[in-house]
Amino acid sequence: MTIGAYDYDVTLGPNPDFLKLIQVRKEVCHLFGKPENEIELSMGMTCDFEHAIALGSTMVRVGTAIFGKRDRHK
Repeated sequence: MTIGAYDYDVTLGPNPDFLKLIQVRKEVCHLFGKPENEIELSMGMTCDFEHAIALGSTMVRVGTAIFGKRDRHK
């Protein structure tokens, strides 16, 4: 699971944080002899889930889209 850089501009190319998680999953699968499609790839939140899905994310977090912006000062 990773959270990409906040407000990353996808016109610059794929989010490097997502690319790193993809690479780590590949390395872990190779190390343990697992097919990559058996290991979830959790990346993407309300602001970038479409980009994450395009890169292969199998799980996203969209709490802000459902519940709205939360007050972080509580």
